[in-house]
Amino acid sequence: MKRRWIILLLFVFFFGIGVYYILPPKIAVLTYHDFVEDTIENNMQIREETFRRQMSFLKKHHYRTLKLKDIDCFLKHKCRLPKKSVLITMDDGWKRELTIAAPILKEYDLDAVIFYVGKNEDGENENFLNKEDLETLQEDYPNIEIASHSYNLHYPEAYLSSKNDITKDIHHMKKIIKKPYYAYPYGKSTKEYRSALKKEGYKLGFTFGPDKEHRKLTIDDNPFLLPRLNFSTDVPMWKFILRLIWLS
Repeated sequence: MKRRWIILLLFVFFFGIGVYYILPPKIAVLTYHDFVEDTIENNMQIREETFRRQMSFLKKHHYRTLKLKDIDCFLKHKCRLPKKSVLITMDDGWKRELTIAAPILKEYDLDAVIFYVGKNEDGENENFLNKEDLETLQEDYPNIEIASHSYNLHYPEAYLSSKNDITKDIHHMKKIIKKPYYAYPYGKSTKEYRSALKKEGYKLGFTFGPDKEHRKLTIDDNPFLLPRLNFSTDVPMWKFILRLIWLS
């Protein structure tokens, strides 16, 4: 009897291991916003020290940081990704994504994406990256991609804009960023919004938020409704690891 139980447990264990390696991975898409050296002023800021510990963990434990084209390829069932794969994203184009986050990412040789709000290119708001900053990123940090977070639709109700207005905004943004990837402002979209992106040649659209879509990306997800995990503020290291490994 005891021997049967041992055989059964071994079967379940090895079957589970086999399934784990055969099934496509679930991809954690990490989302950050602003960065600070010390004191946090809101829940969209993370301290430099916390971010460094998280990136160090990814490097130490051999996570592969993806590019947007990898996600596109994965969703089209054209390529396999390692189980330890993550996509690091940063929203809005805050100045400290360049001055704080970028050097850390480069130090650990990790790829990442900035979803940029195009209207800030003129430099009127000094808290955000301007045209010269974007050039610096491209020259000094080739590990960081720049993709669209809209040109001037970054406000809570923007997703309710008409398809015509969304299309005009896309055309403005294409003069600055030509990559066919998009993160919806405030994570919200409509059928018309997604239709406009598809018509203009975009391949991926990312959501954001702590609701039911706060989970990992799967190979069966709609390419224009891709979920992301919110890591925009400080969390204990154990919580970061737990969400990275176990959150479904």
